Amino acid sequence: MELPSKTIYSVVLLGTSGVGKSSIAFYLEHGYPPPSNIRPTIAFGISHVVLDGSVISLIDVGGQRKFLDMRYHERFVKNADGLVFVIDSSRRDFKYDEQWLQDALELISENIPILIIANKQDLPNALYPDFFKRHFLLQKLQKRNYFIFGTVAADPGGIRSGENLESAFRYFIEQLEASKQNINYQK
Repeated sequence: MELPSKTIYSVVLLGTSGVGKSSIAFYLEHGYPPPSNIRPTIAFGISHVVLDGSVISLIDVGGQRKFLDMRYHERFVKNADGLVFVIDSSRRDFKYDEQWLQDALELISENIPILIIANKQDLPNALYPDFFKRHFLLQKLQKRNYFIFGTVAADPGGIRSGENLESAFRYFIEQLEASKQNINYQK
């Protein structure tokens, strides 16, 4: 792969098991829906996403409960230029999601951009992104540079696969660039 001349960003993709992190990484890297037999990530995987001349090294970390202890991912999170946190919007229990997010926030500086993805918007019982903004994220992210997008990483029918992913990541790249410029300006 030939790398573009723009900045390369290191971004950590976090979330509990089964929320669609690997499907998001696959879709963004390859430009088409993931296979239906995509397996859970064990430890971590790295994808290189090229959008609008920028490269994101997307570090997809395993979301199983045994990895809930942030020690497994601390080095990735601490050194990241940005954080993507994925939530399964069809679930109703967010206890582990809240714990993951809180632990990650303790490791990053306040100026790191955070993209929250409310994935699986194609499911009939999916909660809208505004629900998460009002009920789940408000207290934790008050003083942070975050934004939330509803997405569909993989639709078994194929019709909605990738919905809103590129838009979310294009906006995220703008925030990463602004954050990097702000850090360089402060030096």
